[in-house]
Amino acid sequence: MSFVEIKKLVKSFGPEVAVAGIDLSVEQGEFVTLLGPSGCGKTTTLRCIAGLEHPDSGDIQIEGEYVTSATNDVFLTPE
Repeated sequence: MSFVEIKKLVKSFGPEVAVAGIDLSVEQGEFVTLLGPSGCGKTTTLRCIAGLEHPDSGDIQIEGEYVTSATNDVFLTPE
């Protein structure tokens, strides 16, 4: 099981799509870097993982627990 699992994550701000259906799997202990040009969705993706942004669709699991799931209508805010 992946430590962080992202499936088909989509986030838009008005008509502008910031994150367009990404998939990402990170194993526990793995070191990952998000690289890309300005405006490609790196920060938005991290904000969705942290629960600071509500994605339009897609699922995010951390240690097997859904923190965001459009399918299951789940959105856990940070504590």
